[in-house]
Amino acid sequence: MRYSNLEDAIRRATRSGRGFTLIELLTVIAIIAVLALILFPAVNKVRETANKAKSASNMRQIALAQAIYTKSGGRTRSISRAKLERSATLGATPQGYAEFLAKNTELTEASLWIIDSDPALNTFEEHNTLPTVIGYRDDNNSFQLSTEPAWDNTVPVGYTVAVGQSQHTSPSTTPLLWTRGLTPNGTWTKDSPWGKGGHIAFLDGHVAFYNELSPEEGQFVNKDGTATANYLDLFSAENILEWSP
Repeated sequence: MRYSNLEDAIRRATRSGRGFTLIELLTVIAIIAVLALILFPAVNKVRETANKAKSASNMRQIALAQAIYTKSGGRTRSISRAKLERSATLGATPQGYAEFLAKNTELTEASLWIIDSDPALNTFEEHNTLPTVIGYRDDNNSFQLSTEPAWDNTVPVGYTVAVGQSQHTSPSTTPLLWTRGLTPNGTWTKDSPWGKGGHIAFLDGHVAFYNELSPEEGQFVNKDGTATANYLDLFSAENILEWSP
């Protein structure tokens, strides 16, 4: 008897009671395994690309917030280490810098400062809960840090911040913040959030990703116009705010 379509064939096989043989099952499992080996790296690559785009967007918002603060009020203002020590509860730290911007520009979203791929995040989340906001204004319009969950100096901020920039530096070649783990020789440490390479946000608000820096490419430029890959040629060490796991 002939069957006119696939449905009839399936019905016939069902009535016959025939199941899959061991060889057939192993073949299907092997095919699924091969497909997984092909697809998983691609999925991970897409996820990493999306996370990098998110991080770059967050850094632009931070750079914009600083620009709003420094240019508002009819005069140019700076954010210095001394100002953070006076005005921020958390002091001259990356968390204190975030607190200062939250207080003065309403950039209060805590997730802006967190990089999802940061290995330090796993250790933190084993014992703590990430805050959703840095702080808020109470009924008296006074700024209060978030306490449950807390925004404090244990939160794994994914960026290093440079403060005390000269007003006479080039905005397009002077960094404001970068992915944590950048060394003075222009490379990132293996335990940095991306493992290799990182983003840099400049004073003019543009953000770029670099595998490593080199003086020949002129990512950073000194006051005298010479290119460098060492951020310590632009800032004193005390003006570099970096969280350490």
